[in-house]
Amino acid sequence: MNSSLPLFFFVKHFIERAVMEKKIALFAWVILSAFKTNAQEIKIYTGCNMLLQGNIFVVINNTAFKNDGIFTAGSSTVVFTGNTDTSISYVNGCGCSPIAFNNLSVSKSAYGVALKSAVSVKDILAVNGGNLYADSNLTLRSDASLTARVAPVASGSYIIGKANVERHVPARRAWRLLTAPVTNSSSIFNTWQNRGVYTTGLGLLVTGPAPGGAGGNGLDPSAQNTVSMKAWNYSTQAFSPVLNTHVAISPGSSGTADNAGYFIFVRGDRDPVNTILGNTNITTITSIGVLQTGTQTFSASPVPGKYTMIGNPYASPVDFNNIIRTNLIKRFYVWDATLNTVGGYVMLDDLDNDGIYDKTVSASSQTKDIQSSQAFFVETLANGAAAITFTELGKSGNNNNMMFRPATGNTITGAGAGKIFVTLNLLNSDNTTIVADGTFAAFDNKFSAVVDLDDALKFGNINENLSVARNNTSLAAERRPALGLNDTVYLKLTNTKQRNYQFIFESIGLAQPGITGYLEDSYLGTTTNISLSGSTSVNFSVAAATASAINNRFRIVFKQALFTLPVTISHVKAYQLNKNIAVEWKVENEINMLKYVVEKSTDGIAFTPVNTTAVTGGNNAGNTYSWIDGKALQGYNFYRIKSYDLSGAVKYSSIVNVLMETKIIPFTIYPNPAKGNIIHLQFGNQPNGNYKFNLISNNGQLIWSNELFINNSNTVQALNTETDLRAGVYQLQIIGPANVLEVKELIVEQ
Repeated sequence: MNSSLPLFFFVKHFIERAVMEKKIALFAWVILSAFKTNAQEIKIYTGCNMLLQGNIFVVINNTAFKNDGIFTAGSSTVVFTGNTDTSISYVNGCGCSPIAFNNLSVSKSAYGVALKSAVSVKDILAVNGGNLYADSNLTLRSDASLTARVAPVASGSYIIGKANVERHVPARRAWRLLTAPVTNSSSIFNTWQNRGVYTTGLGLLVTGPAPGGAGGNGLDPSAQNTVSMKAWNYSTQAFSPVLNTHVAISPGSSGTADNAGYFIFVRGDRDPVNTILGNTNITTITSIGVLQTGTQTFSASPVPGKYTMIGNPYASPVDFNNIIRTNLIKRFYVWDATLNTVGGYVMLDDLDNDGIYDKTVSASSQTKDIQSSQAFFVETLANGAAAITFTELGKSGNNNNMMFRPATGNTITGAGAGKIFVTLNLLNSDNTTIVADGTFAAFDNKFSAVVDLDDALKFGNINENLSVARNNTSLAAERRPALGLNDTVYLKLTNTKQRNYQFIFESIGLAQPGITGYLEDSYLGTTTNISLSGSTSVNFSVAAATASAINNRFRIVFKQALFTLPVTISHVKAYQLNKNIAVEWKVENEINMLKYVVEKSTDGIAFTPVNTTAVTGGNNAGNTYSWIDGKALQGYNFYRIKSYDLSGAVKYSSIVNVLMETKIIPFTIYPNPAKGNIIHLQFGNQPNGNYKFNLISNNGQLIWSNELFINNSNTVQALNTETDLRAGVYQLQIIGPANVLEVKELIVEQ
């Protein structure tokens, strides 16, 4: 026991000092009774707790750590140091649960640290000296807030043995570009498919045209047997389906650039219900294999303008600025799963090599940092061998959780001036928006007027696509000479649906005397002013008419002002208000104005005046006007505002559109047939108030009755009959606030 005294008093002194400095909050003396020490081991006994609270360091020198109790790491860092071998420096425990570290560091001048039981790391794993023997006991955690990463591994140090690398995926049905950052890996089936086992919140479904299950090709069944996992073939420049998942998820095993990227549709975990459209939940996928460390070099296509998909080889973010490129443009494409309904491509590049990237979709959260388990595309510059090389120094500490979260807001990025960014939004009936796609044009005399490698080609999305068209080429980013009078940017919009959309134009450094920007709409024949020094939003609709969906409907032209009016209609909106439609518009700089006329159309082409509103006046800062259309039509209702000044000059606003539903069903029972004792009743635009419910059997007997106050006109109400209903046909009487009776047939089955 004498040999344990120096370490005992060292730990005692450490805890007392930590408590005094308020860096750790724990039971100081209970800690000392929670474990005993000898020259080579710190042990937490069964039933004892060790809590590290606060951002503190615990240094374990030439000593093992054994946990048979409860160890809570908090936000601490545990560092193993010394120069003795792994028979002394190890982590062990009872095996009842993983030993969970926040930050775990190995900084030994010789030998290393062995993990002899399950160990997880929440934030940073650092190997600064010596080796870490993972021995299939290491897990790098990932959850909604944080994904663990491996810091730069010191030269001459290694992580030996297999590990588990997690990637948390939120509840969203979307395609993703993913990779397993390991070598000597397990199969797709045993990793991302969780060995075919359904465990809530783990793994995913991989479907294909001929599902074979665990004993066959590993593919899971779905209603349509659709392909949900694809690999990239840079020879054909196309995706090919993955038709067998009993193959290694990382094709190589040499330890150098062995992982591959995949395009995979993630519905949620392995619950079969997730194959049904609309169903989703969170999941965590796990890659199993040896962590790749040291220099990793991937070969790329030797053909100029061709693309190669690369998977980040490290279980860590990497800074694209610090990746070594051989015959590759400083440009990459990612798939942002937060865009549109199932995601979309985003291009980032830094042609002037200043470390600041232009981005095609300004609202995307993608940065220059490629995340752990993320794959991306690179483009070859010229004829000849091409490669991309990752080094430990290229790792980044910037975990970007937003790349796995919904897109929010428009944040413009890009170096310098002379750019116009265009964002395409899906415009919902409640005026909320979903970012769908984006593009930009840059103007500088260092760029050419022809399509060259300064221009980024457009990658096609699954849903809507927005690009710049030039010389029969679709561009994600167009770069051209400095802006001049009569320049035109031709927008190309494809894969649209019959719905409402919105453009957001963000101009940086384009304002100059004598030039004004306009959006021309060939379908509606309208011209809308675009600010060359700020933001402009323009709403539009794609209707049933073929001309409304042509891909060259819109273009941006730069020319002298068509007309100058002191008034600016800065905002127009229309929305359903019960059975009517409300039209609102905001006017700024209201000087010398005469009147406003609301014009209406059913096809977005032929408009007729339906209201005249006098000018309020007296407020040069602006006024807000509104009008209620009491004759709203079923289907599409288009509106625009026509303004007159005192000289008789006329200006039109942008067009807004409201789709009135053709029929409102007052009450709906679902599911029907029902089971058990719960009846789900959907209220469709009904008045608030007291409702009485009577359930009548087929022979006229009253089975159940209740009365409820409903304060949401579109609610779903679960009616509990308290006892299971017998199989049969029933009548549900619904008596509303005005004693209006509605009767719905209910079928109950066993």
